[in-house]
Amino acid sequence: MASLSPSRGPLVALLSVVVVLGVSGCTGLDFLGWGQSSGGTGPGVAILDFLPDFDDVFSGESVRFQLRVQNQGEVRARNVVAELTGIDVSEWGMLGGTFTSKQLGDLLPYDPVTNIPGEIESATFTNLHAPSISKGLQHTYTPRVRVSYDYATVAQKPITVVDAEELTNIKQRGGTLPSKVTTYTQGPLAVEITMQDYKKTSGVGIFGDSYDIFPVHIKITNLLHSSGGNVIQKTAFGGAGGYGIFDTATHPVTVKIEPPSGTQFVYSSFGDDCSSFSVPVDLFQGRDADITCELVITNPPIIQEERILKVELDYRYYVDAVTQIQVSGNKDPGSLFPF
Repeated sequence: MASLSPSRGPLVALLSVVVVLGVSGCTGLDFLGWGQSSGGTGPGVAILDFLPDFDDVFSGESVRFQLRVQNQGEVRARNVVAELTGIDVSEWGMLGGTFTSKQLGDLLPYDPVTNIPGEIESATFTNLHAPSISKGLQHTYTPRVRVSYDYATVAQKPITVVDAEELTNIKQRGGTLPSKVTTYTQGPLAVEITMQDYKKTSGVGIFGDSYDIFPVHIKITNLLHSSGGNVIQKTAFGGAGGYGIFDTATHPVTVKIEPPSGTQFVYSSFGDDCSSFSVPVDLFQGRDADITCELVITNPPIIQEERILKVELDYRYYVDAVTQIQVSGNKDPGSLFPF
């Protein structure tokens, strides 16, 4: 991975403290400019293989589709479900429902300490027979498998906090405050955390308190959007076809945010309300979402300290794969629909 030097964040003094947050660095997708992923070999659960036993069969012959998946990210994949779609299974002599769905359970992630790859699981869709086609005709079918799973992406951003006197000493020595990149666990969603210069705001409500806030901007991006992967609603029984009863979001993500020690979130209507430490968002067209939290400093240190802002994304995700199988007819004319 190419190494990019992180840009220096702004030095901002507020009352007796200053917070500096560096601009995010690099990932395996350096051109995106996101925070640095901490390891893993791929963005979450990947479909390694999806194929029939034979790619050319005759009508009525038994058919099986075999599937292998692997958790290539750094977080346990939970409630993994594989669903056979793309064909009318009733034409293939198979009942729908649970017969087209395979519960794969949980998949362990890649282990960065031991460098052990993520867990691999396989499944086979059976009890299928090639559809009836008249002799002399052929048709190529394109079955699809959809693998969905519950996942999380964890990110953190080091923040350097000092009081005004310490900042003055550092500047007089010609020094600067350290600035570090955002890091996040490998998965299908990327996280970028940046901080803007402080702003004075007036709070909402009866008292209308005034705050000197540091806007913390969190950007979430779907790395697999262009290749068809996406966030979906969670369901009671897993799978990718259902929708929540009360949730109107199409691509919902729950963003859990833990402020650094000595700080807290407030809400003055400048940004989003992060005071409950949990913000639901809906990825726009499945691509991305933005949150701006309002951070205030409540306990400044005497000398500079590095403190950590933590973010966790909770969501359900799916990836698709297709294969092809050619069916050659062997039914005599009139055998499909007798005259």
